[in-house]
Amino acid sequence: MTDDLGGDPVCWLDRVCPDCGAFLPDGPGHGCPRCGPTSGTPTVDGFAG
Repeated sequence: MTDDLGGDPVCWLDRVCPDCGAFLPDGPGHGCPRCGPTSGTPTVDGFAG
């Protein structure tokens, strides 16, 4: 029996704020709803603090 479960992508890691761990519902380019607009913003070397 094969079940097609569908569901979430394999990894949501790019949507986790590196500062507080909150989920970034709009993606990393939009900042963190908990920390503010600059937190979780991607930069050349990873994430801005």
